[in-house]
Amino acid sequence: MDNIIIVGGSNGIGLALCQMLVNEGKTLVNISRTPCRVAGVGNITADVCDADALEAAFGSIEQADALVYCAGMSMAAPVEYADRADYVKLFDTNTVGAIDCCRLALPKLKSSADGGRIVLLSSSGGIAPIPFDSFYTASKAALTAFSRALCLETDVKCTAAVIGGTRTQFSFKRKVYRNCGEYDKKLKNAAKTLIKTEQSGYEATFVAKKLLKILNSDDPPPVVTIGAKNKLQTLFYKLLPERIAKAAVKKMYF
Repeated sequence: MDNIIIVGGSNGIGLALCQMLVNEGKTLVNISRTPCRVAGVGNITADVCDADALEAAFGSIEQADALVYCAGMSMAAPVEYADRADYVKLFDTNTVGAIDCCRLALPKLKSSADGGRIVLLSSSGGIAPIPFDSFYTASKAALTAFSRALCLETDVKCTAAVIGGTRTQFSFKRKVYRNCGEYDKKLKNAAKTLIKTEQSGYEATFVAKKLLKILNSDDPPPVVTIGAKNKLQTLFYKLLPERIAKAAVKKMYF
């Protein structure tokens, strides 16, 4: 597993993973809008929402043993007030961009001596929904389902890594809507609670170590939940009756 493509390696979890992989002597190419600052990483400037730019980026890469998709965005908005351009960009970044990258990387990964690996950063929000972050919730649920389906049609190992709250700048880049009438108070509380949950979560280096373990695994599963706390929370949500689970989420955020 020597040649690795990371999409979104300039910040947060992707940046931490780049540093670890460079320390292991791997050859890395980062695709993102801004360069990865880790010495030794090759950078290609491209926006995952730009299909032509992605096509050109992957076309310039000769070999790949693994693809890790770390790009993502979030927005706190009531569905009723959400701007279509915002949620289209969110799905393009979180889901469509990931699918495009998988499609473009697969021909290279299939010829890898190691059989090829794909790791997609999903979220516990795709299991236990986040109020006023419904677009993010849906986009990550789709990514997890996509990983499961992709594993059925190719020998390249694909894993959706379900990430919980993690201490990165991602929390502070989220667009939070204002002046949303009756939703304002709940929206403000939910946005604050989400930031608090993320900033009291795991370090990016902890998550990156888990991703590295997935990359090095001979037979990783289609979905892996990262961290004991995250596993427990998502398990409880799955086991609780829907009505009780819904009440628990409301109490947490409102």
